[in-house]
Amino acid sequence: MSKEKKTTMIQTMRLSGALCKKIYPLLFLSCVPLACGQDSVTGGGSRTWLRQAIGELSELPDEGVVKVESRRISLSYIDPQRAAQLLALHGYTIGKAEAAIDPSSLPVVIPLPGTTFHEIVPKFGEKFPQTETDPLNELVVFHDASDPSQLGELLDILSTEVDKPARQIIIEAMILEVSSTAIDELGVKWSKSSSVPASGNFINSRLDGLTIGSLIYPGANEALSLVTRAGPNGVFRNLNAQVKALVRQGEAEVLSRPSVMALNNRMAYINVSEEIPVANTSYAVSGNYSSTSFTVKQAGITLTLRPRIDSSGNEVSMQVNAEVTARVPDADVLVRSSSGAVLASSPTISKRDIRTYVRVANNTPFIIGGLIAKDKQSTADKMPVLGAVPLLGKLFRSKRDNVVKREVIIVLTPFVLPEGHVIGKNMPMDEDAFDSVGHQLFRDAYRIRAEDTFDLNYLYENRHLQKMKADVRRVVSRDINLANQYPYSNFYGDAIPGENILCYRQIYEVLKRRDMQKGLDAGRIIFFERDEKTGEGHRVRFLSEYINERVPGILSDEGGVRALALTFNMQRSSGNTDSIFSEPVPEVTLLDCANKDDWTSKLWEMNQSGEGGGEKFTILLRSMKDLTRLKYALLMKKAVELNTEKVALSLSNFTRGRLLLMPRVKEKDIELIDGDVARAFFYSEMYYQAQQVKMREAIEALRALDKGIKKARGNE
Repeated sequence: MSKEKKTTMIQTMRLSGALCKKIYPLLFLSCVPLACGQDSVTGGGSRTWLRQAIGELSELPDEGVVKVESRRISLSYIDPQRAAQLLALHGYTIGKAEAAIDPSSLPVVIPLPGTTFHEIVPKFGEKFPQTETDPLNELVVFHDASDPSQLGELLDILSTEVDKPARQIIIEAMILEVSSTAIDELGVKWSKSSSVPASGNFINSRLDGLTIGSLIYPGANEALSLVTRAGPNGVFRNLNAQVKALVRQGEAEVLSRPSVMALNNRMAYINVSEEIPVANTSYAVSGNYSSTSFTVKQAGITLTLRPRIDSSGNEVSMQVNAEVTARVPDADVLVRSSSGAVLASSPTISKRDIRTYVRVANNTPFIIGGLIAKDKQSTADKMPVLGAVPLLGKLFRSKRDNVVKREVIIVLTPFVLPEGHVIGKNMPMDEDAFDSVGHQLFRDAYRIRAEDTFDLNYLYENRHLQKMKADVRRVVSRDINLANQYPYSNFYGDAIPGENILCYRQIYEVLKRRDMQKGLDAGRIIFFERDEKTGEGHRVRFLSEYINERVPGILSDEGGVRALALTFNMQRSSGNTDSIFSEPVPEVTLLDCANKDDWTSKLWEMNQSGEGGGEKFTILLRSMKDLTRLKYALLMKKAVELNTEKVALSLSNFTRGRLLLMPRVKEKDIELIDGDVARAFFYSEMYYQAQQVKMREAIEALRALDKGIKKARGNE
């Protein structure tokens, strides 16, 4: 169809209201010539887009007809009733589950009632309860299908204003029990910060190295070091304050060092204790011993915390309930028989607790002290035989009473976690211990490290790209169906044009760093070749045999002057039944390729789209290095299949700390080269250039759509 005919068709369609919002984007997907020359959704050219647009137009209702549709929306963080209340404040109609829908008041939001059949753990001896598998925490939205903006705007408000997650916080605790001797040795040392430059005043320029106070340094036995920052944000300007608690054998002991991650304004509970049996003795009416039963009491450390983060994330208000219970030495209560035999004993448990509400700066420790206990210990020594002699034995016995004072010090430090995929206190170190490799019954899993991800600030902080993403978000809020259509899908949400190419390269780096290709036998790699004898179907060829017959120079490290090219035309979206059999069969070509530069140039040229706009990918083998890259491409395809494209090929999901399932290759496995392997081969080598092209194509396509829609609206 010529450009003039397309323009005439647009001008003759005088549609208004909600229908225009639906038709114009679809119309210009087919009518505006795009720089990319193809539709990534359908895989065809402008004719395919036109057929799709006309098909959707034929299904639309007549103007003025309300077509009521419903959608169930799963809430991520908020309760349905609370979500309905917030949506009501935004002007939306909230319906009831038992009432019919009024089409004149669309959209209507109904919070779905919960179910009592989701707690599946019964008490011992009770009947196993009924279980319902229907999802919880959902809304039902009734909307007019002919007005996509109703649903799109509601979903936008839900994601940005209503269904938002609470911030997270990590609270680290250190509980120390310090003896009276160690308490006396606590000290504070003040020193001028060496990082602050001299400003010319007397203190800064003349008293360099100033030290006030003294501190007994515990060396390797140091258990706690609290440092407040110097500078304008410090406790004292240009000073470092260091508080150190001593831990020495017999003087102080670290009882526990737990940490917990909690949601903002939610309670966190830490319990580090042991169970101690306590005897309960009963006597008969005559006063004689009858029986003894035991109950269990806990002794240890209990922390109950409820943090509340301020709006800026710089301060934390925290409710703290701390309790320390311990068994008192040499204070057991003994139960004896009439003859003096010990029948049972019951320990004496000391209890120290504190309840307070504090406000502290983020990443700043604060101390709860003063939980002091005094234990009296008696020690008796005597000489054998002589110490038991009446009267005279006192000369051979000694008794010593010792009073030990112990103070429990609790140090709490809140760490407000940053939003998004940012490395924070919650992220453990990049260590191999977090990988899961070599298990017989479970798949291998690799934890993504810092060196496995690219620094993409040049994308995330690009102002023009962020503006385009904001524009797409506004368009999609008026028609949510556009979120899955090219080119909007490349900019909507966390998506970035060409991000899958960067993820392919990141997966390649992971596999290469672990040298995983060594487990794959090059002699068991196959490809399909057209069967020239019958003219139909294909036959299996082993790659190593084909190379030995036609281009043996590939098997050297330097490579030969000839190269083998396997080109796959990606036709899976064409809709043609012949593509089912033709796509897996590559076009096999032998060509001159003198050196590495020549190989690079030909690899780029042979991976460009054809005249019809369809994608094609080529594997170009010239040396043993290329065979090694082919092995990694086979493993990359397996890794994408294991983790799904949504996870493995999305930058928002391929982040530090996540587990990536890794392929495991067995000795007898036969590996097939196909179009997906060829794509991985190309992207692993020329990822930067290919991503740049995809970015440019998507931007030009989005600009063309924007111009076309504005022009159509101007002709109304």
